[in-house]
Order: sequence, then C-alpha cells, then structure tokens
Amino acid sequence: MKRQQGVALLMVLMIFAFVSLLATAMIDRESTDIQRASTLLDIQRARAYAQGAEDAVRTGLYLDWKQDGSIDHLNEEWAQERTLPLDPDPGRVLLKIADAQGRFNLNSMQPTASSNDVQLQRFRNLLNQLGLDPLLASYWQRWLSADSQADELYLSREQHPYRAAYRACTHTSELMLIEGMTREAYKRLEPYVACLPITVTLNVNTASAVVLAALDERLSLADGQALVAERGEKGFASVDDFWGSSVVTRFTQEPDSERRSNNGNNDDNAPSTTRWDKAAFDVKSEYFEMFARVEFAGRIATLEALLQRTNSDGSLSTLYRNFSRREARPQEAPGLSLSVNNRN
Repeated sequence: MKRQQGVALLMVLMIFAFVSLLATAMIDRESTDIQRASTLLDIQRARAYAQGAEDAVRTGLYLDWKQDGSIDHLNEEWAQERTLPLDPDPGRVLLKIADAQGRFNLNSMQPTASSNDVQLQRFRNLLNQLGLDPLLASYWQRWLSADSQADELYLSREQHPYRAAYRACTHTSELMLIEGMTREAYKRLEPYVACLPITVTLNVNTASAVVLAALDERLSLADGQALVAERGEKGFASVDDFWGSSVVTRFTQEPDSERRSNNGNNDDNAPSTTRWDKAAFDVKSEYFEMFARVEFAGRIATLEALLQRTNSDGSLSTLYRNFSRREARPQEAPGLSLSVNNRN
C-alpha cells in the first residue's frame, strides 16, 4: 500500500514538473511573440513617420513653387538639412532634399538624345575631374545603346554573363553593372550623377563646382568654384546671367575658328571643342531627391524618393521610392580638392 502511494506521488510530481515546463515554454513563446509584435509595430510606426516625411517634403516643395516657381537655388528652405524631434514619441527624423537637376544626367547620353556626343565629352570631363578613368563614359554609352553590342564585347565574357539594359536608367546604381566600374569609383561618382528624362536641363544654381567644371574640357575645378562664387547665395536670376558670367562667356562667345585653335588642331574639318547650347541650362528645377532617416524606439527606417514637381502648376508625383539606403547620398565625394588627379 505504501509503495503504491509512493508511485502515485511520484507520478503526481512528474505531471506537475511536465505542466510547469509546458507553462514555462508557453510563457517564453508568448513573450517572444509579444516582443516580435512590438518590434514589428515599432518598425511600421517608423516607416509611417518616413512616409509622413515624404508628404511634408511634397507640401514644402509645393509652397516653394507657389512662392516663386521661376528660380531654385541652394539658399532656399527646401535645400536646408533638418533634424526634427518626434514628440511625444522618443526619436528624431533626419531630412535632406537635393536638386537632382544639379547633377549630370546619365540619360543624356542615350542614342536618341540630340546632344549625346556633347554629353559624352562632359561625362568624360566629370570623370577626369574626379580622377576616374574617362573610358567609363564610353562603357556607359555602350550600356545605353543596342548598336554597341555590349553583350558581345564584354558582358558575355563575365563569369556570370548578363545583358546590357539598352535603355534609359532609372537609378544611378546601374553604373555598377558596366565594365570597369568599381565600388570605390561609384562612391566617388555618385554625388554628381542622376537618372532623369533625356530632355531635363542642368540647373546652374544648384550644380556643384565639379559638375560645372565638367561643362568644358578647358575648365578646371578652380573655374567651377569661381562660377559658384559668382552666382552668389541667391543664384543666377536667369540663364542669360549665367551665359554672360565671366567664367562662361569666353566659351559661349568665341568663334568656331578660335575653338578649333584652342583644341590644338588647325584642320578646318576638325571638330570643335564642347558645343555650348543655352537651351541645355536652367535656373529652376522639376526633379528633387529626398532622403528621410527615422530613429524611433531603437529602430531605424529610411526612405529615398525621387519627386517631380511640374513647373506649370506645382503638382508633385513620386517617381520611385527606395527603402534600402541607410544613409543619404553624399553631396560631395570624400577627399575631393583642387589637387585631384585629372587624367586625359
């Protein structure tokens, strides 16, 4: 009888231990589920703040257009980097807006572009200013043109072959797919390029000294910086003012014969240096790139978006969103100075 009672007590203790283990496992599982749900909720809230930042940017750009839609420059409110607190929730929002039309348009080298030869030379100039291989410009031109047969020339020989796009780019990261482009070269080039429609003009009020210096192979980075200084805090009031600036006028007003002479070739049939077309420039913009970084409850959410603001009525539309970028696109390449190695 006592032995039976001992066995029964042991069974009760085993059942109690099993139930205790089961309850502990259930509590741990429930705690994990609650923590996971809380984390997902925080991420979704951070993402909502980022999308709210995009709405705020759209409103701000519209108000900027309504105030004065005839000019855009870097001293305006939209161009100022801002850090905003999240109240009453703990956290902050870092907000940056950049003028995409202040960069070299990679799509201007498409075969259908009317001045693709000029833009090819300017892309080479830009690469020279940054100390990069000018042949990258030719490789990019192949990437855009089906007539180049880039697949046969290069891509088919890759360890994992792939095909060229043969069409306009939608994001500058496509540069990473061309021959000769390294991660370091792309990082150096990224602040100065954009993928925009073929006909988009360059805003001379927001272009950096590097981009301005790339307009002509005879311009130096010092010339680009002088042009930035000449436009002042409020920028050029019109393209005519830019056209008549002391830095630019020597190229825009010289005769063809002098351009050929400056190019070191006296042959009457020799091509002149870069042709300057006033229609390729502007002092206002339609395309803006925004970046928002939300830090909330120990979570981080980011949003990069390209916005188009129509000049006729100020209406805005989002052309793409990217949630993968962790930091904003740098405004200038690191370490760039007047002593960059220009290669011909």
